[in-house]
Amino acid sequence: MPAPGGIRVMRVLVRSGNVLDLGADTAPTPRPMARLLFRELRGPGVAVVQQLTLTRRDHLTDLRNSTGNVESLPPYAGHPHGRLVYGTGRTRRPDPAFVRLLTGMGQGLQPPVTLDTDWLLVGHVDETMHVVRAGNARGWTLLVADPRTAARLLRRAGAAGAGPTRLFPGSRTVGELLGDRAFLAANDAAAGHIDAQLATMLAATGLRPSEVVRVPVLFGASESEPSLLKAYTPGIPNGLSLTDREFAAPDPHGPVVGGRDLFRQAARDALAAQGVRVRWVADLSWAHLLGGEVHCATNALRDTSSTARWWTP
Repeated sequence: MPAPGGIRVMRVLVRSGNVLDLGADTAPTPRPMARLLFRELRGPGVAVVQQLTLTRRDHLTDLRNSTGNVESLPPYAGHPHGRLVYGTGRTRRPDPAFVRLLTGMGQGLQPPVTLDTDWLLVGHVDETMHVVRAGNARGWTLLVADPRTAARLLRRAGAAGAGPTRLFPGSRTVGELLGDRAFLAANDAAAGHIDAQLATMLAATGLRPSEVVRVPVLFGASESEPSLLKAYTPGIPNGLSLTDREFAAPDPHGPVVGGRDLFRQAARDALAAQGVRVRWVADLSWAHLLGGEVHCATNALRDTSSTARWWTP
């Protein structure tokens, strides 16, 4: 903010709107782990904010209040402060109190874009897309999960003799996945849902379909909730932009042909075309198999040394 003598900076950390419910004999409480924000990070120049409703709700609904379900768009024409993006649906929605906190308490400064995530088990927008720099006029575009490309590369691996190989420890083989009609149908269904999400984003931003960066991610039905889908391979868009030209992405553990991971290669080439270098993160055991990825489990404190006068027209 502008202040006498120069610019003053305060970092504001947002506590997620999750509620821990231990049963009827215990009152619901904000997720205890987030108390670390207050105990260890809050201090001079660092604020912590929270707003949520302490009500009992099922686990899948509560997941919509994690900050993996919060993304943002950079400033663009008509939206000088950017826009918030979050996932919701007819069945499961994030806590309205938490949404009011994120959207400026109804001040209308940052009208959000909402995406349908009802079809996903975890239900986060970071499962399917992420903003990355681009060589277009506005300087950014969307990195989007593409189940169709993933299926095509899986078939390519099968045709190249990789049928007996597993994608990662505990996964099914390439041949087993290709022979599973239900799995392939679920992957096709995910592609259709992502098409709908992308249509919403293109209408909201004015981006053209040709500007979108697509990367392979296989989706399948959840074992616990067969009507809901989740990423079968680590979701490449579910990563963290370290800088505008470096992206920390989950190692996809795609099918390997000739010693090359086809998913890695496809993502590396697609992002390199936009001037972005990929830093692969091995998150399979500590994040992916627990339902999350790099973006879900990490965050970054950004460089605030810029003197850009953001508050001026």
